[in-house]
Amino acid sequence: MSSPSTGGGRALADVAALAGDVHRVQLGEVIGQGGMGIVRSAEQIALGREVAVKTLKPEKRSASASLDLLREAWVTGALEHPNIVPVHALELEPDGTPSIVMKKIAGVEWRALLDNADEVVRKFGAKDLIAWNLGILMRVLDALRFAHSHGIVHRDLKPANVMIGDFGEVYLLDWGIAVSLRDDRTGRFPLAIHATQLAGTPSYMAPEMLGRETGPRVSERTDVYLAGAVLYELIAGKPPHAGSNMFAVIVSVIASRVELPASAPPELARICARAMHPEPEERYPSVDELQLALRNYLEHRGSEQISVRAHERLDELIAKIADPACEDHDVYRLFGACRYGFRDALAVWPDNEAARRGLAAAVVAVAKYELAREHPQAAVTLLGELAEPHPLLDEARVAAANHSKHIAALERLGRDHDSQIGTRTRAMLTLTFGLAFTILPIVISQVRAFREAPPLAHVAWAFGVIIMVGIAAWWARESVMATRFNRRVAVTFLFLFVVQGAVALGSLIADRPTMEIYGWNLILYTMAAGMMAITIEPFLWPATPVYLIVFLISQRDPELALPLASIPNATLTLLAAWRWKPASLRYSEEERAERRRRREAKQNRTACGSQESGHVICDQFRVRLEGPEGCAESGVALFDG
Repeated sequence: MSSPSTGGGRALADVAALAGDVHRVQLGEVIGQGGMGIVRSAEQIALGREVAVKTLKPEKRSASASLDLLREAWVTGALEHPNIVPVHALELEPDGTPSIVMKKIAGVEWRALLDNADEVVRKFGAKDLIAWNLGILMRVLDALRFAHSHGIVHRDLKPANVMIGDFGEVYLLDWGIAVSLRDDRTGRFPLAIHATQLAGTPSYMAPEMLGRETGPRVSERTDVYLAGAVLYELIAGKPPHAGSNMFAVIVSVIASRVELPASAPPELARICARAMHPEPEERYPSVDELQLALRNYLEHRGSEQISVRAHERLDELIAKIADPACEDHDVYRLFGACRYGFRDALAVWPDNEAARRGLAAAVVAVAKYELAREHPQAAVTLLGELAEPHPLLDEARVAAANHSKHIAALERLGRDHDSQIGTRTRAMLTLTFGLAFTILPIVISQVRAFREAPPLAHVAWAFGVIIMVGIAAWWARESVMATRFNRRVAVTFLFLFVVQGAVALGSLIADRPTMEIYGWNLILYTMAAGMMAITIEPFLWPATPVYLIVFLISQRDPELALPLASIPNATLTLLAAWRWKPASLRYSEEERAERRRRREAKQNRTACGSQESGHVICDQFRVRLEGPEGCAESGVALFDG
């Protein structure tokens, strides 16, 4: 074997000098102290490494204190875990006072970093403080899981008892009041059944740690409560139990009422509330279950963050709807933003109840807005998006049905007054009769036999005109009956010629001169043209003064009444033909299809008329008939072109 180098020889000599005392340490400065103990930095000479040495303060040394420190060493030494500070050695001073040689941690207490986002970013590059803190808590819970597997309960979990190393290491410290749930018969571990005195840190304490004779005992769920108390501080920025005096703090511990800020993430708040339940049976049954809940939250946290932003938009939406001056585009811009957010949150986490409730609230708010604006069908469509039917849906459906009836009535009214429907038939009849009544008066006025015909012949002529008009109306009945406008025009002309016949008959009875009939016809036409211009078609008004002028002229010479009647007749014909001219003389495909639908509707109405009540189909719509009159009401108005 080769001989050691000069430097190596010196090292061997130093170790040889420690024969029988290889654990010797050289104490340094004080780095921490508590009520009973003090911690110094030291060097473990044999290994040449820095360590921490914990011993009792000189004024606190006693057999009881020594046993407590020894038990802390035994508990900590029995728990070899990456998140528990390793114990390197247990030394006894000459007076029997124990010293614990432990790993020295280069780092800071977790308490100093809890709400120091800038320092966490600087040291560890973590920009999400809550996620980083929850990561630290998860590693602390790993240490507790391991301890619980060995039957050890920590009982003093708090941020001040957790150290964060410079490289992100996490250590759970201070196992001084830890107790064992199992008796190993060595007396090394304090037993939980003997833990009947108040112990722990009051600001985080669980109710069973108050040392009450009655009530639940310390168990693994005690550490679950303490972990919940730490979680409370992560969320609220302060420990859960506070008061002006110790009595007030104890009252808070007993009540364990979890009151978190409104801004707290709902899922995280629920986890905290369950972990800190005053009754141990209502808490998470183990640290594993608490970890699982926190792990799920971290997975769902993206969903919750999206949901929180969507709720902000929802608040803006509700405020905007409450503003009487709000605009539709503002309402729907905000609605789209919050609905998209809630849906996105649910896509990430389908069980996000906050997002589900928020989506429902947004939909209901806008549905109410649409109902207030008399847009019930929009409200029905919106409410139909909800997974569960909302009570407002029935109201919206009733309003939509009533609104549909109202719109249908308005459409029927619009069709009834639409002069463009039936223009082709109306124009044809106008030109046919217009030309006839323009040409015939001139022609027949030149026929002596007509002028000298007996009065009865002129009466027959008048009633012949009535029959021709009736035949034309029957032939064009489909178009004539299609709208109220067409019906008014047809009835006006039919009434005009009926009254004209009555005038002829009256002249016969009164034995008036035959040609005088046509003068009275002119004043009759004047009134008819004027009433048509007032009530049906204002465009026809110029024909009225023409009829009136011709009437006045005819009063000086009744023989002129018949030939001059062609002038106003022609005027009325031209005006009506121009006003009612059709866009095309040929039927389009849509018009032909509509005519087929009319015929089918007519057949359906005929079939409906034979039924007392029941369900029938009229014009492709199923309607409920409450009696024989229902079919007539359900019929679809027929119209042409």
